[in-house]
Amino acid sequence: MIKAIISLFWLVFLTLNAYAASPRLESFSIVNISPAVENVIFTFNKVKKYRFIMLSNHYWYIAASGEKIKIDCPLKPKLSVKRILVRNIRNETRIFLRMDSRYKYRYRLLLSKDGKYLIVRIEKNLSKLIPKPEAIKKPVHIPIIVIDPGHGGKDPGAIGIYNKEKNVVLSIAKLVAYYLKLKHYRVFLTRTGDTYPTLAQRAQFANKVKADIFVSIHANYALKNRLQARGLEVYFLNTTSDARAIRLAARENGIPVSKVGDINKIILSLIQSSKIDKSKVLATYVYKSALKYGKRVYKGYKGRGVKQAPFFVLVDTRCPSILIETAFINNPKDALMLRSPVFKRQIAYGIAKGIEAYINSPRFVKQ
Repeated sequence: MIKAIISLFWLVFLTLNAYAASPRLESFSIVNISPAVENVIFTFNKVKKYRFIMLSNHYWYIAASGEKIKIDCPLKPKLSVKRILVRNIRNETRIFLRMDSRYKYRYRLLLSKDGKYLIVRIEKNLSKLIPKPEAIKKPVHIPIIVIDPGHGGKDPGAIGIYNKEKNVVLSIAKLVAYYLKLKHYRVFLTRTGDTYPTLAQRAQFANKVKADIFVSIHANYALKNRLQARGLEVYFLNTTSDARAIRLAARENGIPVSKVGDINKIILSLIQSSKIDKSKVLATYVYKSALKYGKRVYKGYKGRGVKQAPFFVLVDTRCPSILIETAFINNPKDALMLRSPVFKRQIAYGIAKGIEAYINSPRFVKQ
Protein backbone atom coordinates (compact mmCIF):
# COMPACT_ATOMS: atom_id res chain seq x y z
CA MET A 1 0.00 0.00 0.00
CA ILE A 2 2.82 2.40 0.93
CA LYS A 3 4.64 1.54 -2.32
CA ALA A 4 1.48 2.32 -4.32
CA ILE A 5 1.12 5.71 -2.60
CA ILE A 6 4.80 6.55 -3.25
CA SER A 7 4.45 5.51 -6.92
CA LEU A 8 1.35 7.67 -7.28
CA PHE A 9 3.17 10.61 -5.65
CA TRP A 10 6.08 10.35 -8.06
CA LEU A 11 3.74 10.04 -11.03
CA VAL A 12 1.94 13.25 -10.03
CA PHE A 13 5.25 14.99 -9.32
CA LEU A 14 6.76 14.03 -12.66
CA THR A 15 3.56 15.02 -14.49
CA LEU A 16 3.53 18.46 -12.84
CA ASN A 17 7.23 18.84 -13.46
CA ALA A 18 6.80 17.99 -17.13
CA TYR A 19 3.92 20.47 -17.37
CA ALA A 20 6.02 23.20 -15.75
CA ALA A 21 8.94 22.40 -18.05
CA SER A 22 6.92 22.38 -21.29
CA PRO A 23 6.30 25.68 -23.08
CA ARG A 24 3.08 27.42 -22.09
CA LEU A 25 1.56 30.38 -23.87
CA GLU A 26 0.40 32.53 -20.95
CA SER A 27 -0.90 35.55 -22.86
CA PHE A 28 -1.36 36.77 -26.42
CA SER A 29 -1.96 40.30 -27.75
CA ILE A 30 -1.87 42.35 -30.94
CA VAL A 31 -0.86 45.99 -30.48
CA ASN A 32 -1.22 48.81 -33.00
CA ILE A 33 1.99 50.89 -32.99
CA SER A 34 1.22 53.13 -35.99
CA PRO A 35 -0.90 52.91 -39.17
CA ALA A 36 1.90 50.87 -40.74
CA VAL A 37 3.20 48.83 -37.80
CA GLU A 38 1.64 46.20 -35.50
CA ASN A 39 3.24 43.96 -32.87
CA VAL A 40 2.01 40.41 -32.23
CA ILE A 41 3.18 39.54 -28.70
CA PHE A 42 3.43 35.93 -27.42
CA THR A 43 4.15 35.62 -23.68
CA PHE A 44 5.49 32.16 -22.70
CA ASN A 45 6.55 30.72 -19.37
CA LYS A 46 9.77 30.04 -21.25
CA VAL A 47 10.74 28.92 -24.71
CA LYS A 48 14.26 27.89 -25.71
CA LYS A 49 13.94 27.67 -29.48
CA TYR A 50 11.17 28.68 -31.81
CA ARG A 51 10.33 28.41 -35.49
CA PHE A 52 8.79 31.19 -37.59
CA ILE A 53 7.66 29.85 -40.96
CA MET A 54 6.15 31.98 -43.74
CA LEU A 55 3.87 29.85 -45.90
CA SER A 56 3.09 32.97 -47.94
CA ASN A 57 3.18 36.73 -47.37
CA HIS A 58 -0.27 36.45 -45.78
CA TYR A 59 0.02 33.13 -43.93
CA TRP A 60 2.61 32.12 -41.31
CA TYR A 61 3.03 30.13 -38.13
CA ILE A 62 4.97 30.09 -34.86
CA ALA A 63 6.10 26.90 -33.09
CA ALA A 64 8.33 25.96 -30.14
CA SER A 65 10.76 23.74 -32.04
CA GLY A 66 9.71 20.09 -31.65
CA GLU A 67 7.50 20.68 -28.61
CA LYS A 68 3.85 20.96 -27.78
CA ILE A 69 2.66 24.27 -26.36
CA LYS A 70 0.05 24.53 -23.63
CA ILE A 71 -2.35 27.33 -24.58
CA ASP A 72 -3.52 29.12 -21.41
CA CYS A 73 -5.09 32.18 -23.06
CA PRO A 74 -7.59 33.04 -25.83
CA LEU A 75 -6.18 33.69 -29.30
CA LYS A 76 -8.35 36.42 -30.80
CA PRO A 77 -7.74 37.91 -34.28
CA LYS A 78 -7.37 41.70 -34.40
CA LEU A 79 -6.22 44.47 -36.75
CA SER A 80 -4.37 42.87 -39.72
CA VAL A 81 -4.57 39.35 -38.24
CA LYS A 82 -7.85 37.96 -39.59
CA ARG A 83 -7.75 34.33 -38.40
CA ILE A 84 -5.81 32.17 -35.93
CA LEU A 85 -5.62 28.35 -35.94
CA VAL A 86 -3.80 25.96 -33.56
CA ARG A 87 -2.71 22.55 -34.84
CA ASN A 88 -0.57 19.73 -33.36
CA ILE A 89 1.60 18.35 -36.14
CA ARG A 90 4.36 15.75 -35.58
CA ASN A 91 4.38 16.28 -31.83
CA GLU A 92 4.72 20.05 -32.34
CA THR A 93 2.13 22.77 -31.67
CA ARG A 94 1.87 25.27 -34.49
CA ILE A 95 -0.02 28.57 -34.17
CA PHE A 96 -1.10 29.69 -37.64
CA LEU A 97 -2.01 33.33 -38.41
CA ARG A 98 -3.72 34.51 -41.58
CA MET A 99 -3.29 38.19 -42.50
CA ASP A 100 -5.44 40.75 -44.27
CA SER A 101 -4.82 39.96 -47.95
CA ARG A 102 -5.12 43.61 -49.07
CA TYR A 103 -1.57 44.37 -47.91
CA LYS A 104 1.96 43.17 -48.32
CA TYR A 105 4.03 42.69 -45.18
CA ARG A 106 7.52 42.55 -43.75
CA TYR A 107 8.11 40.56 -40.56
CA ARG A 108 10.77 41.06 -37.87
CA LEU A 109 11.16 38.84 -34.80
CA LEU A 110 12.54 39.43 -31.32
CA LEU A 111 12.87 36.88 -28.45
CA SER A 112 13.60 38.32 -25.02
CA LYS A 113 16.72 37.07 -23.22
CA ASP A 114 14.68 35.26 -20.58
CA GLY A 115 12.73 33.39 -23.28
CA LYS A 116 9.37 34.75 -22.13
CA TYR A 117 8.45 37.25 -24.81
CA LEU A 118 8.39 36.55 -28.52
CA ILE A 119 7.42 39.62 -30.55
CA VAL A 120 6.56 39.51 -34.26
CA ARG A 121 6.79 43.03 -35.66
CA ILE A 122 4.55 43.42 -38.72
CA GLU A 123 5.16 46.26 -41.16
CA LYS A 124 2.38 46.91 -43.68
CA ASN A 125 2.96 48.32 -47.13
CA LEU A 126 0.62 51.32 -47.01
CA SER A 127 0.68 51.72 -50.79
CA LYS A 128 -2.18 49.21 -50.70
CA LEU A 129 -4.09 51.11 -48.06
CA ILE A 130 -6.69 52.47 -50.47
CA PRO A 131 -9.88 50.42 -50.45
CA LYS A 132 -11.02 49.07 -53.77
CA PRO A 133 -13.94 51.13 -55.06
CA GLU A 134 -17.17 49.19 -54.85
CA ALA A 135 -18.81 48.13 -58.09
CA ILE A 136 -21.91 50.18 -58.87
CA LYS A 137 -24.54 50.07 -61.53
CA LYS A 138 -24.06 52.41 -64.43
CA PRO A 139 -26.59 55.23 -64.28
CA VAL A 140 -28.81 55.92 -67.29
CA HIS A 141 -26.97 59.20 -67.75
CA ILE A 142 -23.23 58.81 -67.30
CA PRO A 143 -22.15 61.94 -65.41
CA ILE A 144 -19.45 64.04 -67.00
CA ILE A 145 -16.85 65.37 -64.58
CA VAL A 146 -14.08 67.84 -65.35
CA ILE A 147 -11.10 67.86 -62.99
CA ASP A 148 -8.96 70.98 -63.20
CA PRO A 149 -5.37 70.81 -61.88
CA GLY A 150 -4.63 74.46 -61.04
CA HIS A 151 -1.82 76.52 -62.58
CA GLY A 152 0.73 74.76 -64.85
CA GLY A 153 3.29 75.69 -67.46
CA LYS A 154 4.55 79.24 -66.99
CA ASP A 155 2.46 79.54 -63.82
CA PRO A 156 4.00 77.38 -61.04
CA GLY A 157 1.39 78.41 -58.49
CA ALA A 158 2.61 78.58 -54.90
CA ILE A 159 6.22 77.57 -54.27
CA GLY A 160 6.24 75.17 -51.35
CA ILE A 161 8.86 73.69 -49.07
CA TYR A 162 9.30 70.55 -51.18
CA ASN A 163 7.49 71.20 -54.45
CA LYS A 164 5.62 73.58 -56.70
CA GLU A 165 1.85 73.72 -56.53
CA LYS A 166 1.38 72.92 -60.22
CA ASN A 167 3.15 69.56 -59.84
CA VAL A 168 1.41 68.50 -56.61
CA VAL A 169 -2.10 69.25 -57.84
CA LEU A 170 -1.54 67.54 -61.20
CA SER A 171 -0.62 64.28 -59.48
CA ILE A 172 -3.68 64.49 -57.17
CA ALA A 173 -6.00 65.38 -60.07
CA LYS A 174 -4.84 62.37 -62.10
CA LEU A 175 -5.60 60.10 -59.14
CA VAL A 176 -9.07 61.62 -58.71
CA ALA A 177 -9.75 60.98 -62.40
CA TYR A 178 -8.49 57.40 -62.06
CA TYR A 179 -10.84 56.58 -59.15
CA LEU A 180 -13.83 58.18 -60.88
CA LYS A 181 -13.17 56.27 -64.11
CA LEU A 182 -13.22 53.04 -62.11
CA LYS A 183 -16.85 53.90 -61.36
CA HIS A 184 -17.54 54.34 -65.10
CA TYR A 185 -18.00 58.12 -65.03
CA ARG A 186 -16.82 60.18 -67.97
CA VAL A 187 -13.87 62.20 -66.69
CA PHE A 188 -11.79 64.91 -68.37
CA LEU A 189 -8.73 66.83 -67.18
CA THR A 190 -8.17 70.44 -68.22
CA ARG A 191 -4.48 69.60 -68.46
CA THR A 192 -2.56 66.32 -68.35
CA GLY A 193 0.96 67.79 -68.40
CA ASP A 194 2.90 70.92 -67.60
CA THR A 195 0.80 73.27 -69.74
CA TYR A 196 -1.08 76.45 -68.91
CA PRO A 197 -4.71 76.75 -69.99
CA THR A 198 -6.02 80.18 -69.04
CA LEU A 199 -8.75 80.45 -66.42
CA ALA A 200 -11.26 81.22 -69.15
CA GLN A 201 -10.14 78.24 -71.27
CA ARG A 202 -10.66 75.86 -68.35
CA ALA A 203 -14.26 76.97 -67.90
CA GLN A 204 -14.86 76.94 -71.68
CA PHE A 205 -13.56 73.37 -71.86
CA ALA A 206 -15.99 72.27 -69.14
CA ASN A 207 -18.89 73.85 -71.02
CA LYS A 208 -17.76 72.32 -74.32
CA VAL A 209 -17.85 68.75 -72.96
CA LYS A 210 -21.17 69.56 -71.18
CA ALA A 211 -19.76 68.84 -67.74
CA ASP A 212 -22.12 68.02 -64.88
CA ILE A 213 -19.46 68.84 -62.27
CA PHE A 214 -16.31 70.98 -62.32
CA VAL A 215 -13.65 70.55 -59.61
CA SER A 216 -10.51 72.70 -59.51
CA ILE A 217 -7.69 71.36 -57.32
CA HIS A 218 -5.10 73.57 -55.63
CA ALA A 219 -2.63 73.73 -52.74
CA ASN A 220 -2.94 76.56 -50.25
CA TYR A 221 -0.26 79.06 -49.19
CA ALA A 222 0.00 81.08 -46.01
CA LEU A 223 1.40 84.58 -46.29
CA LYS A 224 1.53 84.80 -42.48
CA ASN A 225 1.70 82.26 -39.66
CA ARG A 226 2.68 79.41 -41.97
CA LEU A 227 3.48 77.21 -38.97
CA GLN A 228 -0.13 77.46 -37.76
CA ALA A 229 -1.96 77.61 -41.11
CA ARG A 230 -2.70 74.08 -42.27
CA GLY A 231 -5.50 71.86 -43.46
CA LEU A 232 -8.30 71.50 -46.01
CA GLU A 233 -10.60 74.18 -47.42
CA VAL A 234 -13.27 73.72 -50.10
CA TYR A 235 -14.74 76.77 -51.84
CA PHE A 236 -17.86 77.34 -53.91
CA LEU A 237 -18.49 80.39 -56.03
CA ASN A 238 -20.15 83.34 -54.35
CA THR A 239 -19.47 86.88 -53.27
CA THR A 240 -17.54 87.39 -50.06
CA SER A 241 -16.39 90.06 -47.66
CA ASP A 242 -13.99 87.78 -45.78
CA ALA A 243 -10.53 89.36 -45.96
CA ARG A 244 -8.59 86.09 -46.22
CA ALA A 245 -10.94 84.66 -48.86
CA ILE A 246 -10.52 87.86 -50.87
CA ARG A 247 -6.71 87.59 -50.69
CA LEU A 248 -6.88 83.93 -51.74
CA ALA A 249 -9.20 84.75 -54.65
CA ALA A 250 -6.85 87.51 -55.75
CA ARG A 251 -3.89 85.12 -55.71
CA GLU A 252 -5.72 82.34 -57.61
CA ASN A 253 -7.19 84.86 -60.07
CA GLY A 254 -3.84 86.54 -60.63
CA ILE A 255 -5.16 90.03 -59.91
CA PRO A 256 -4.65 92.69 -57.23
CA VAL A 257 -6.83 92.46 -54.13
CA SER A 258 -8.43 95.80 -55.08
CA LYS A 259 -9.97 94.21 -58.19
CA VAL A 260 -11.81 91.42 -56.34
CA GLY A 261 -14.72 93.77 -55.67
CA ASP A 262 -15.34 93.95 -59.42
CA ILE A 263 -15.67 90.15 -59.55
CA ASN A 264 -18.20 90.28 -56.74
CA LYS A 265 -20.33 92.58 -58.90
CA ILE A 266 -19.98 90.25 -61.91
CA ILE A 267 -21.07 87.28 -59.83
CA LEU A 268 -24.13 89.11 -58.56
CA SER A 269 -25.21 89.90 -62.12
CA LEU A 270 -24.35 86.58 -63.81
CA ILE A 271 -24.61 83.67 -61.44
CA GLN A 272 -27.89 81.90 -60.84
CA SER A 273 -28.73 81.14 -57.24
CA SER A 274 -29.49 77.50 -58.16
CA LYS A 275 -25.89 77.00 -59.33
CA ILE A 276 -24.58 78.51 -56.09
CA ASP A 277 -26.83 76.26 -54.01
CA LYS A 278 -25.80 73.09 -55.85
CA SER A 279 -22.14 74.08 -55.71
CA LYS A 280 -22.41 74.51 -51.95
CA VAL A 281 -23.91 71.01 -51.60
CA LEU A 282 -21.16 69.56 -53.81
CA ALA A 283 -18.51 71.37 -51.74
CA THR A 284 -19.95 69.97 -48.52
CA TYR A 285 -19.92 66.37 -49.75
CA VAL A 286 -16.36 66.65 -51.07
CA TYR A 287 -15.08 68.43 -47.96
CA LYS A 288 -16.39 65.80 -45.54
CA SER A 289 -15.13 62.89 -47.63
CA ALA A 290 -11.67 64.32 -48.39
CA LEU A 291 -11.14 65.15 -44.72
CA LYS A 292 -12.27 61.68 -43.62
CA TYR A 293 -9.93 59.80 -45.95
CA GLY A 294 -7.05 62.26 -45.51
CA LYS A 295 -7.13 61.72 -41.74
CA ARG A 296 -6.60 57.99 -42.24
CA VAL A 297 -2.92 58.64 -42.90
CA TYR A 298 -2.50 62.21 -41.59
CA LYS A 299 -3.86 62.25 -38.05
CA GLY A 300 -3.27 65.99 -37.69
CA TYR A 301 -5.10 66.86 -40.91
CA LYS A 302 -7.22 69.88 -40.07
CA GLY A 303 -10.61 70.75 -41.51
CA ARG A 304 -10.92 74.49 -42.11
CA GLY A 305 -14.44 74.35 -43.52
CA VAL A 306 -16.56 74.98 -46.61
CA LYS A 307 -16.25 78.60 -47.72
CA GLN A 308 -17.25 80.95 -50.52
CA ALA A 309 -15.12 83.22 -52.70
CA PRO A 310 -15.19 84.81 -56.17
CA PHE A 311 -12.84 82.63 -58.24
CA PHE A 312 -12.58 83.44 -61.95
CA VAL A 313 -12.21 79.78 -62.91
CA LEU A 314 -15.65 79.02 -61.45
CA VAL A 315 -17.55 82.02 -62.83
CA ASP A 316 -18.17 80.88 -66.42
CA THR A 317 -18.90 77.19 -65.84
CA ARG A 318 -22.54 76.26 -66.34
CA CYS A 319 -22.45 73.37 -63.86
CA PRO A 320 -21.93 73.14 -60.09
CA SER A 321 -18.29 74.06 -59.51
CA ILE A 322 -15.91 74.02 -56.57
CA LEU A 323 -12.28 74.80 -55.81
CA ILE A 324 -10.34 72.62 -53.35
CA GLU A 325 -7.34 73.88 -51.37
CA THR A 326 -5.98 70.47 -50.36
CA ALA A 327 -3.36 71.60 -47.81
CA PHE A 328 -0.81 74.36 -47.18
CA ILE A 329 2.22 73.80 -49.35
CA ASN A 330 4.43 76.02 -47.16
CA ASN A 331 3.39 74.55 -43.80
CA PRO A 332 6.01 71.97 -42.73
CA LYS A 333 3.51 69.24 -41.75
CA ASP A 334 1.11 69.77 -44.66
CA ALA A 335 3.97 70.07 -47.16
CA LEU A 336 5.44 66.77 -46.00
CA MET A 337 2.09 65.04 -46.54
CA LEU A 338 1.64 66.65 -49.98
CA ARG A 339 4.94 64.98 -50.80
CA SER A 340 3.63 61.58 -49.65
CA PRO A 341 2.19 59.28 -52.36
CA VAL A 342 0.03 57.56 -49.73
CA PHE A 343 -1.58 60.83 -48.57
CA LYS A 344 -2.16 61.99 -52.13
CA ARG A 345 -3.89 58.72 -52.95
CA GLN A 346 -6.04 58.99 -49.83
CA ILE A 347 -7.19 62.57 -50.40
CA ALA A 348 -7.78 61.88 -54.10
CA TYR A 349 -9.92 58.89 -53.18
CA GLY A 350 -11.79 61.06 -50.67
CA ILE A 351 -12.47 63.72 -53.32
CA ALA A 352 -13.73 61.06 -55.73
CA LYS A 353 -15.99 59.55 -53.07
CA GLY A 354 -17.38 63.01 -52.24
CA ILE A 355 -18.18 63.67 -55.90
CA GLU A 356 -19.87 60.28 -56.13
CA ALA A 357 -21.91 61.00 -52.98
CA TYR A 358 -23.14 64.24 -54.56
CA ILE A 359 -24.05 62.42 -57.81
CA ASN A 360 -26.07 59.91 -55.81
CA SER A 361 -27.85 62.65 -53.83
CA PRO A 362 -31.26 64.15 -54.73
CA ARG A 363 -29.56 67.49 -55.46
CA PHE A 364 -27.69 66.18 -58.51
CA VAL A 365 -29.33 67.11 -61.82
CA LYS A 366 -27.96 66.37 -65.28
CA GLN A 367 -26.72 69.55 -66.97
